[in-house]
Amino acid sequence: MTWLSSLIKFMVEIGAVLITFQALRQLHLERFFRQEQPSWPLFMVLISVAIGYGCAQFCISFFETLYQMMNTIR
Repeated sequence: MTWLSSLIKFMVEIGAVLITFQALRQLHLERFFRQEQPSWPLFMVLISVAIGYGCAQFCISFFETLYQMMNTIR
């Protein structure tokens, strides 16, 4: 694996986490809870990392498989 592919994977993962964090902030999930918990920001970050990383890995795996399929057809 080259340094360029590693950099691209890292950027995709960071981008997916940031997009997930922004999406969760727009949902305003804190209004579903009675009290504002002091650990709420940490919970939001952890959930964003978990969902974002999973989505990024799916996208990376999908495009790697597609690339491999295109190489076998040639």
